[in-house]
Amino acid sequence: MSDTLEQAKALIEEERYEEAIQLLDAAIEQDSANAELWHQRGIAHYEQDDFRNALRDFNRAIRLKPNEPRYYISRGRMHSYRGDFQEAASDLKRALKFDPNCAAAYAERGDLYARRGDTKNALADYDRALELDDTLVEAWYSRGILYSDKNDHFKAIADYDRALALDPDYADIYTSRGAAWYFENDHEKAMADFNRAIELDPDDPRALNNRGVLHFVQANYAASMADYARAFEKLPNEPLLIGGIAINAHVMGEVERAKELWASLVKIDRRYLDPSFVEQNLLWPKELVAEASKIIQSLRS
Repeated sequence: MSDTLEQAKALIEEERYEEAIQLLDAAIEQDSANAELWHQRGIAHYEQDDFRNALRDFNRAIRLKPNEPRYYISRGRMHSYRGDFQEAASDLKRALKFDPNCAAAYAERGDLYARRGDTKNALADYDRALELDDTLVEAWYSRGILYSDKNDHFKAIADYDRALALDPDYADIYTSRGAAWYFENDHEKAMADFNRAIELDPDDPRALNNRGVLHFVQANYAASMADYARAFEKLPNEPLLIGGIAINAHVMGEVERAKELWASLVKIDRRYLDPSFVEQNLLWPKELVAEASKIIQSLRS
C-alpha cells in the first residue's frame, strides 16, 4: 500500500487529481482502515474545490487516526480557504495540541491570521514555524508577502531569497520579489525577476501585468501592450488588464480604442471616471494614472 500512496502523492504533486482519486478509490476499497488513503484523497478533492468530498475524507481520516496533526492541518486549510475561520482555528489548535512543535501547523495558522488581516499574529506564527523548520518554502514566501504589504520591501526580499534558495523554480516568488525591487526603484532587478517568472510560467497574468507596468514606466509601450495582451487572453474580464491595454492604446495613438476600452470599465463601475479611484483600485504608479487621466478627461468632454 505504501507504493500506492507514493504514486497518489506524485499524481497530486503533478496536479493529476482525477487519476489520483481513481487510484485512491481502488486502494480504499481494499484497505478502508488506512487513514492516510482517506487523507490523500481528501487533498485531491480539495485541490479540485470539491469541498464536500474533501471534508468527508478528512473527517474519516481523523476518525481513524485522531492524534495525527497533519489531518487537522489539511482540514483547517480547507476551512480557512472557504472563510470558515473559526473552524479552521479549532483544527489548527488541535494540531498543535497533539504536536506543540509542529512547524506546519504554525505556518498554516499564520496563513489563517493573514487572511483575517491580523498581521501581528501572522508574523509571530511564521516566525515560530521558521524557527522550528527553516525549510518551509511557503512560510518564507508568505512572511515575505506580509513584509511587502507593510512596505518593508528589503525584509520581504530577504525572505523571498530564502524561499527561492529552497525552490529556485517557484515562478510566483520571482513575481513578488520583482514587485519588491520595483518599489525600491531597482528596475533592473525587477525586470530580471519578472522575466524569470515568465520564463517559468509564460502565461501567468500577474507576472505579465507587472512586467507590462514596468515596460510602460520605461516608455517601452509596444512591449507593455504585448504583455497586457497576453495576460488579457487569460483574464479577459480583469479591469486591471483592460485598463492596461487602454492606456497603451492611448499613448500609441489609438485614441478611440482607448476610449472604448475605458468606457467598458466605467460600465462596470462609474468610479473609473475618478483618477484617484483608479490609482487606489488598480495600484498603478503615477505614469499609468496620468495616461488614464487623459482618457477620462476625453470621456468627460
